[in-house]
Amino acid sequence: MALGPHEAAAIMGVHHTIPQRMLDRGWIVGRDVKTAGNRRYCIFDGRSCEANYEEYDARVVARGGTNDRRPRAWIRHREPMIDKLAAEETRISFEDAISAQEAADILHVHPSFVPRLANAGEIVGRLCHGRDQKIGGSRRLWIFSRKSCLENLAKARAIQSKDGKVGRPRDLS
Repeated sequence: MALGPHEAAAIMGVHHTIPQRMLDRGWIVGRDVKTAGNRRYCIFDGRSCEANYEEYDARVVARGGTNDRRPRAWIRHREPMIDKLAAEETRISFEDAISAQEAADILHVHPSFVPRLANAGEIVGRLCHGRDQKIGGSRRLWIFSRKSCLENLAKARAIQSKDGKVGRPRDLS
């Protein structure tokens, strides 16, 4: 399952700034995704994050309850995040995951329209859970399925070619 940065951090029991560093060092699997601005936004492979935590936990058990490094201080966020992710109806694989900007480029729409398509069930997407566990997630960090975007594009092209599209036509050239 594809994870946002705060979800990955919670799964591994680390601060929300650490997954980026772990990715840069090659400790976990992830990739940068395209954004509208100059921000760096990454998505992470949930299997890789879980494997990293299991490796950490095995080291702690092998050393009798201590670690060879600083202990992970954010472990308390792990179980609530696992519960939230288990309750997710929409699971998007890491290989299929794209950002809102990439989805907008595929669909030939403005990036602000992509979450509306997901909420309407036209494409598959999910809102990432943020670091503030009480709020439940950021309004901007979405992960979308590339496959569903390509299917929606094919459907829109077919409707638009028959002149049956209601509303603004997309620039599908």
